[in-house]
Amino acid sequence: MPALLEQLRPGPGAIDGRWAAGIGDALARLTPGPEPLRDLLRLLNHFGGVAISGEEMEFDGDAAQWSDVKEIETHKLAGYLLSGALDKQIGKLPLPWFPFRGVALGVASQAVLTLIVATVDGVFRDAFDVAIPAEVHYRGLLRERTLAPGMLATVLLADPAVRNALIATAESHGVEVRSDRDEVVGVDSRSAHVGG
Repeated sequence: MPALLEQLRPGPGAIDGRWAAGIGDALARLTPGPEPLRDLLRLLNHFGGVAISGEEMEFDGDAAQWSDVKEIETHKLAGYLLSGALDKQIGKLPLPWFPFRGVALGVASQAVLTLIVATVDGVFRDAFDVAIPAEVHYRGLLRERTLAPGMLATVLLADPAVRNALIATAESHGVEVRSDRDEVVGVDSRSAHVGG
């Protein structure tokens, strides 16, 4: 299993081609068939994934061209999870509308978050202090927009190789990476920890 995970991680430095990890990309890798079928399967990244290329970056199937990205803001993993990554992910579930849907999904997301925190506390305590690139501010058609990861993408960004690849690629395109405390952040190759 560790060998498989190591193969899926991006290499050091900026990404030139395309690196992706997500639900759709995993299915596309496993499914033999023509490229149009694989492209169709990659649409399932909408339910969770990260993609980085020389042209754009993507969280959960939503992409921003590097030429449109103004800055990336990092947030502590624990704070970001508590502030809405799980709500965003649950909101993307293909559930029909029903009365009190928002309330029910909010209660479900809090229950899942409580379970996650209880499960990983102690084992991954230090991981919650990691700062992940969580908000990508970019120029939209009419106004500035923000691209933010859902739950699976957040977990992927907690991996030092993914986090550093995204930051290195952003910096290679002249995109400033700032922490939520307005400090400029760089790739820390000594500890693979971003933003303190």
